[in-house]
Amino acid sequence: MRGRFAAGVLSVIGAVAMGGVVASASTAWTIQSTPNPTGAMQNGLVSVSCPSTAACTAVGFSVANTSGPGVTLAERWSGASWVIQSTPNPSVATDSQLNGVSCPSTTSCTAVGFYTSGSGSEMTLAERWNGRGWAIQATPNPAGATASVLSGVSCVSTSSCTAAGYYASGSGSDVTLAERWDGTSWAIQSTPNPSGATASLLTGVSCASTTACTAVGLYHKSRPGSDTTLAERWNGSSWSIQSTPNPTGANGIQLNGVSCSSATACTAVGLYRKDVSGVGVTFAERWNGSGWVIQSTRNPGGARRSHLSGVSCPSATACTAIGSYTDSTGVEVTLAERWNGTGWVIQSTPKPSGATASQLSGVSCPSTTACTAAGDYLTGSVTSRTLAEHG
Repeated sequence: MRGRFAAGVLSVIGAVAMGGVVASASTAWTIQSTPNPTGAMQNGLVSVSCPSTAACTAVGFSVANTSGPGVTLAERWSGASWVIQSTPNPSVATDSQLNGVSCPSTTSCTAVGFYTSGSGSEMTLAERWNGRGWAIQATPNPAGATASVLSGVSCVSTSSCTAAGYYASGSGSDVTLAERWDGTSWAIQSTPNPSGATASLLTGVSCASTTACTAVGLYHKSRPGSDTTLAERWNGSSWSIQSTPNPTGANGIQLNGVSCSSATACTAVGLYRKDVSGVGVTFAERWNGSGWVIQSTRNPGGARRSHLSGVSCPSATACTAIGSYTDSTGVEVTLAERWNGTGWVIQSTPKPSGATASQLSGVSCPSTTACTAAGDYLTGSVTSRTLAEHG
C-alpha cells in the first residue's frame, strides 16, 4: 500500500489515490511547520480535515526504518501550531496506516485506513477522536475477502459517516467497498461493480447529507493501465453507478478524490494518460445534479507528469485541488489548482527547503478564503517528512 512516499497515489491496480482555497489565483501558499515522530525515518500525511480555520486534523503513517512496520499517525492544528496526537494500532497489526479523515466538528473526527494482520491479510481500520483521545472502532470485513482497505471517509455529523474503499474477493479480484457509521456501529453497504470489470475500487467519498453521498475511483475490464473512471451515488437507501465521461483517446484514467458542496454540485479529480507514452495529465469532472461533465484543467509548463490527488469545495463556485507534478528536471513538486466557477488556474506552492521531492495528498477548505493541504517530502532517497501548507 505504501508507495515511494506517503501514498498520495496508492499502487493498487495501476495507480490510485486517496483528499485549500485562496482568495485569488495570486494569493500565496505558505509552508507550516509539522512535527515528525522521534526517530522515525518515513513519515507522511495522506488526508486532512478542517472544521474551522483554527482546527485541522491530518492523518497518515510513520515508519521507524526502511524495513520496520508502519504505524498510524495523526497531527492536529490548533490555529497556532501542529502537534502529534497519540493514535492506537490494533494489537495484532504488523503494519497500519490511516488514509482518510473527516471532522464534522472541532471535537469529533473519524479516520479510516487499514492494518495488516499477523497472517498478512489487510483489514479495515477506523479510529475516532472525541476531543480528548483516539480510539479504535470495530469495522467489518466482507466475508471471504483476502484483503480489505478503506481509502476515504466523509462525516456529515458525529453519528453519520460513510467510508469507501475496496476489497479483494475470494477470486482475487478487487471490488468496491462502502461502510456506514450510524453513531453506534459500522456496517457494510452493498455497492455495485461495473459489468465486465476485472477490478474496481473506490478511492474517495464525499457526503453532502445523510441521503446524498458520492464515491469515486476506477475500474478496468482487461489489464492494468486500461483504467476507466468510476462514480457511485448513495441516495439514502442504495448505491448506484453513475455514467462518467472519459477523455477521447485517453488511457489509464482514474478519479482520486471528490468533494460535494451540495447534492447537486460535486467535483472529482485525478489524472489520465494522453497516449501510449504514458504521460499523465491532470483531470477533473463536475456533477451538476443530472450528469458528469469533464472540466479543462491546467498542467504546469514543462511538466513531464501531473496528477491531482484531492479536492475540497466549500461552495459550488470555489474548489481547490492538490497533487504534484514532475518538472522539466525530473523532480516531483507540489501542485495546487483553483476553480473559480468558470475555470481552473494553477496556484504557486512552495517547495520545502532541502526537499528532493514533494507532494500534496489531501486538502480541506473550511471557507472560500482558507485551505490547508497535507502531504510529505523526501530529504534523501528514503527519508520522508510530513508536510502541511496553508493558503
